[in-house]
Amino acid sequence: MRTLVLGDLHLSSHTPKGVERDLERLLHEHGGSRVVFAGDFFDLSAEAGKPRDLETGFAAHPQTKAALANHVDRGGELVFLSGNHDPEIASITEFFPRGVRVSPWFFRDGGLHVEHGHLYDPDNAPAHPLASARGTLGVHFVEEFIAKTGAFAYLNANDKTPLELFWNAFRWYGRRGPFVVYTYFEAAFAALAKSGPFYKPESPAGLEAFLEDAGVDEATARALMDERAIPTMTSLRDTVARLYLDRVTATVSILAGLGAFALGRRKLAAVLGAAGLAGLVVSWSRGHDRYGGKVPARLDAAADRVRRAAGADLVVFGHAHEIADRDGYSNTASFAFPRNVPGRPFLEIENGRAERRFLTSAL
Repeated sequence: MRTLVLGDLHLSSHTPKGVERDLERLLHEHGGSRVVFAGDFFDLSAEAGKPRDLETGFAAHPQTKAALANHVDRGGELVFLSGNHDPEIASITEFFPRGVRVSPWFFRDGGLHVEHGHLYDPDNAPAHPLASARGTLGVHFVEEFIAKTGAFAYLNANDKTPLELFWNAFRWYGRRGPFVVYTYFEAAFAALAKSGPFYKPESPAGLEAFLEDAGVDEATARALMDERAIPTMTSLRDTVARLYLDRVTATVSILAGLGAFALGRRKLAAVLGAAGLAGLVVSWSRGHDRYGGKVPARLDAAADRVRRAAGADLVVFGHAHEIADRDGYSNTASFAFPRNVPGRPFLEIENGRAERRFLTSAL
């Protein structure tokens, strides 16, 4: 059976309708094939004030539900992998009585190993591969910042420096900019309150059942577990650094020093200014842009480790939203949000190799 792999559709009530139409066309053009959705099929974390269930997801995309059912009726197979934004996907088999498989972690077929890839990104890695990513820093910000403000432009620009993110709030949202900035900091301090000594990881059961369904032994699963990233929120210091709050605090100290100087409080101004400048020096010594481009690089490095641990020939991830194609590793990129490519990207697996394909569309 021919296998297609695509990822990161992020279907929600905010997703452009063209994504749904193009997915329907792709399924129609590849009838009878196995289609593997490599995580984040839905993005229910972006649905503010709505239930986090698949009824909500399909209510916004009835054509998608019909297209999936039609693909199965025509002899095709569907495989859904959990991503950091859609752990609820596990219940999708309730909507399709046959032709659908679900995995909370990875899919194996011979030498092919497919998983979403968020396990290798500290901001989105849960404490256990079978745990929901809802308690991670990345999902926290989607729920508590992006969904609450409607600032969806940040979904694909969340690795920028704080100054860029600050100015973008006003450039993208105009008079709503102050509310967007305020909500960001509200979400940031809420994240701190759940980090470090306050971090409470989920301890899921069900490893034996997963191993039986996935067809791998426990030793292989344990070896793969050892390769996952340590969640950012396990460390209060790492959470502060990831949110650039050290740099924000230093900047506030400098501004306060300027204010004190204007009021004639020169000694206080000197202390505040010196503390702020020292803080900025320390912060900048750790890198101007600490996180830009890091996720694709982390997944690329993790792919080689996963190949060795799993004994796989080809590893396919999603999550990074950027194309990667090299010997032994491919990344689907985002079907919904392609970047600088001629269409919506997906992979066709032929003879154990990933062939890059694009669905042309009026994006």
